[in-house]
Amino acid sequence: MNLIIDQGNTTTKIALFDDDKIREIKTFANSSEEAVKQYIESLSFCEAIYSSVSSQNNELLNILSERVPKFIRLNHSTPLPIQIEYETPQTLGVDRIAGAVGAREINSSAPLLVIDAGTAITYDYVTSEGVYKGGNIAPGISIRFKSLNQYTKSLPLVEPSEYYPSLGCNTKTAILSGVMSGVVYECEGYIAKISKKEPKLNVIITGGDHKMLYNQLKNSIFVPLIDDESLVLKGLNAILRYNVEK
Repeated sequence: MNLIIDQGNTTTKIALFDDDKIREIKTFANSSEEAVKQYIESLSFCEAIYSSVSSQNNELLNILSERVPKFIRLNHSTPLPIQIEYETPQTLGVDRIAGAVGAREINSSAPLLVIDAGTAITYDYVTSEGVYKGGNIAPGISIRFKSLNQYTKSLPLVEPSEYYPSLGCNTKTAILSGVMSGVVYECEGYIAKISKKEPKLNVIITGGDHKMLYNQLKNSIFVPLIDDESLVLKGLNAILRYNVEK
């Protein structure tokens, strides 16, 4: 059994994999370090991988390194089943690496665009040969709403929703439509640009806002579109398997 730990900006996801099958997933707030520790100590596993885009949990790292003979803390020097072509690999987010590997687990023959709609929205392109070419980072959906509220004097904080008019009829709906339409148009633009070069492009959406974004794009995008909330976890498991088998 493989233990997969994905520590994001706000939550920590922990998964147990039996080979390539997910047996269990738990999500904890990043502030719940003691609960995470107790949960992991209750599990039975043979190998483990830890990935973090925020401040690392040193106590947890010590527990894992002492408990399992094969423990990987994912970083830019970790051997990968894909090739990274990025000018500064040491600055490439481990979540983006894992998402790219996870996408290859889903389809290993097509060019891939991974859209991770989390605190930030990231766009990552992987060729059909398994070469990570790079990508872009943009503000996430919630950040856009909060920015309009925090950096203006009179605009209210509006909650994200996949249901919005094409044109706002008051301040609230104008903000809602402006932000949500902007995100959708942004995604459509990236997909259209890459699919001109790669007609067989597959798009995979993940992240905390994956379902909302998927529902908006599925009727306007005419390339294969996949919704997978566990993409990063699957990628981390694939990286762990790759290193265990080396």
